[in-house]
Amino acid sequence: MPIHPAPPHDLSGLVEGYRQTLQAVIDLGHGCHPEDFARPTTCPGWSLLDHFSHIAAVEHYLDGGENPEADIDGLEHVRHEFGGWMERGVAARRGLAGSVVVAELETLLHNRLATLADPELTLETEVRAPADSTRRLGSLLRLRLQDIWVHEQDIREALHRMGDLDTPAAASFVDGVVRSFPRLVEQVPMADGQTVILESTGPVTARTGVRVSHDEAGAATYHQLFTGESESGMGEAVHSEDDPSTTISLSTEALTRRAAGRRPTHATAYSVVGDEELAERVLEALVLTP
Repeated sequence: MPIHPAPPHDLSGLVEGYRQTLQAVIDLGHGCHPEDFARPTTCPGWSLLDHFSHIAAVEHYLDGGENPEADIDGLEHVRHEFGGWMERGVAARRGLAGSVVVAELETLLHNRLATLADPELTLETEVRAPADSTRRLGSLLRLRLQDIWVHEQDIREALHRMGDLDTPAAASFVDGVVRSFPRLVEQVPMADGQTVILESTGPVTARTGVRVSHDEAGAATYHQLFTGESESGMGEAVHSEDDPSTTISLSTEALTRRAAGRRPTHATAYSVVGDEELAERVLEALVLTP
């Protein structure tokens, strides 16, 4: 089942999706009162200001800046080296007013769009990426769309201003869930022939699934469904007593909040046709963020 609306894959579409979600973050920032920036969020350890600061820190680095030195010792929400790299840019901005960070984002968006307008750039161009790495531009832009959009949703949730659930960036994040689903579900033990299907009911609609088969030694292979391929009958799910299937349906908002790790399974609204215990285990595994 194709994702609708379709996520952007060409360079101009990715740049426009990036512009839209970053501009939405800036607009939300302009609508904040000074005291709003201290609001807690569902991202562990981060206030509302910290989300603006995180986006600014990454874009500053991609624009040629350096990741600052900052004291992050003793922060329980920093669990690995990559998280520590990200946290330094946030920590360095914690003494700033929210309006200052939002103004920095405005400048960065202008600069980044000017850089991305270079006619020599292609999806395959190697560019600077976080944590002293490089990536192809197409891959980096998809990551930035998805990351900025998740933080846009964090900001919206804290401000009780939900929206932008049908944008190119929203579709890109759902696409990331679809592509990652077989890898994530490999953590979930399933019986031979068992099928689990995941549906996003909208505003971004999508469907993905896996069917499990075991070889003679008992090793499991997770076959992705709805890929357009028909080999070995893997192109569509089968519902029968001999081939039990479980379908999990969620709204785009519920799916993406769960996949971002911002909402626990027990607080996520979803419906199940089939094995409810399996559905719960799948949703427990359905987290993309590191």
